[in-house]
Amino acid sequence: MQPRILVIIPAYNEAESIGKVVAEIPKELVQEIVVVSNRSTDATEANARAAGATVLREDRRGYGHACLCGIAYAAAKSPADRPEIIVFIDGDHSDFPAEMPLVIAPIVEQGYDMVIGSRALGDRERGSMT
Repeated sequence: MQPRILVIIPAYNEAESIGKVVAEIPKELVQEIVVVSNRSTDATEANARAAGATVLREDRRGYGHACLCGIAYAAAKSPADRPEIIVFIDGDHSDFPAEMPLVIAPIVEQGYDMVIGSRALGDRERGSMT
């Protein structure tokens, strides 16, 4: 049985990339995509809605506040709709949404409690991360 998966995307002024990020998330895997706008002043919220995401607004500044807002939203769901897995992904397309199956596989297939993806490990182009 497919687990209930909620994707939380904390975002601050990501109007240029948020639609692409939402569009590339494997829809067959997720129950809902939530973009938490962290006081965005551009079209981040409108673009996220247009791409099909639920949009929340967190007026306290900071990435952590945006993450906690998304978690509170998930926790407030009824037990039947509450996600079993929460995936955090950045709104600037620095993560690759299409790789989400690789990130959740250890949880689904091996019973891991948490998986953290890293952009700093493995192969990367010289100078790509300062």
